[in-house]
Amino acid sequence: MKKILIITYYWPPAGGSGVQRWLKFAKYLPQFGWLPTIITTENGDYQVIDNSLLSEIPKNIKVIRTKTPTFYGIVRKILGKKSEIPYGTMKAKSDDSQLKKLLLWIRLNLIIPDARIIWNKFAFKAAVEEINKNKFDYVITTGPPHSTHLIGLKLKKMFPVKWIADFRDPWTTMGYLKSAKRTLLATKLDKRLEQKVVTNCDLVLAVSRKIISDLGNDKKMFLLRNGFDESDFENIFPAKQDNEFLINYLGTLPVESNPLIVLKAVYELRKKGIKNIKMNFYGNINEEIKRLLYKNDPEKIVKFYSYVPHKQVVQLMKESSLLLLIINNVKNNEGIITGKIFEYIGAGVPILGVGPVNSEPAEILRESKAGTMFDYNDLNGIVEYLTKIYQNREKIISPDKTTISRFGRKNLTEQLVNILESFRQ
Repeated sequence: MKKILIITYYWPPAGGSGVQRWLKFAKYLPQFGWLPTIITTENGDYQVIDNSLLSEIPKNIKVIRTKTPTFYGIVRKILGKKSEIPYGTMKAKSDDSQLKKLLLWIRLNLIIPDARIIWNKFAFKAAVEEINKNKFDYVITTGPPHSTHLIGLKLKKMFPVKWIADFRDPWTTMGYLKSAKRTLLATKLDKRLEQKVVTNCDLVLAVSRKIISDLGNDKKMFLLRNGFDESDFENIFPAKQDNEFLINYLGTLPVESNPLIVLKAVYELRKKGIKNIKMNFYGNINEEIKRLLYKNDPEKIVKFYSYVPHKQVVQLMKESSLLLLIINNVKNNEGIITGKIFEYIGAGVPILGVGPVNSEPAEILRESKAGTMFDYNDLNGIVEYLTKIYQNREKIISPDKTTISRFGRKNLTEQLVNILESFRQ
């Protein structure tokens, strides 16, 4: 078998969408004659833990776990309490202590490109040992955290390896960085590191065309979407609901992804006598978002649940009447393609998207005919869509099965293999 070394910070027992991409590629690559070896961290700063995903790691692949101290572990010790791992934002809150604001400033301006860089020397050492023992056709680094790509940069200088940098999210053009309190020097240094990675790697993979455009649109850059695993949806039988219309959101919800407009739309339907709609949020939900929704929910139709294992997530998707997708309301968000959009599509349940209507996620919903994207302020449009879905249920959408099949994990792995084979020599 041809060999590939994958360096990824996110790996089971890490939960959330970030782990799915390379876990699923690792699952299907051996079927195409490629054997992956994984280098990851043993004690990573993961926002959520999902031990159920450990059973999905293929038995025939080698996983090397390295220990490392973590920046956020140090922060927790300094603050003397459990501190929330930032996600989707780098802005201090008004009620944060001066010490917490200082630590955030240090993270943004002195720890570049990100706090997980502390892991690099441990992962690099493990990678060197593996490359000295085995002949790998490719080394792949995947970000975020984009500091992982700096491991590939060092390996490329040390060994004659083919190196692929995989971008699951933007690096320097990530929306929340635009509003962060960052010095010009830090911004320039971050950009220089990004350019070094893009210049020195052999190939770039990215989940969106916007990321490719931001990185320079070079001929060595390839679009490779995220997707869903058809096998995850096998033998899933939705439980019958007691005539309730369930709007479900599953996953992490940062402060920039405000669902208040949808709650307001639901209350508009309640004025018309439609009172059996419930909104459920499963996962790591920002506390400010929770307070805002509670404040605007006198009838208590909104419920929050903690993170649930991935298999249960799939079950909940199938049991939904409508799945809620929200794109972070930040600058440069047209190319943000959250992994959940594809699993939502795989569930075959109507999708209500809130975000930029001229964006790649909106285009994906249109092409797959799985749902519709509405602008952040389009209350009337959301009310009309909710009404149609409520009245017609399954009849309102007719998904394009050909388009949707392209997002299957096995098909995406075949696309990856075609790229690997084309540049192997």
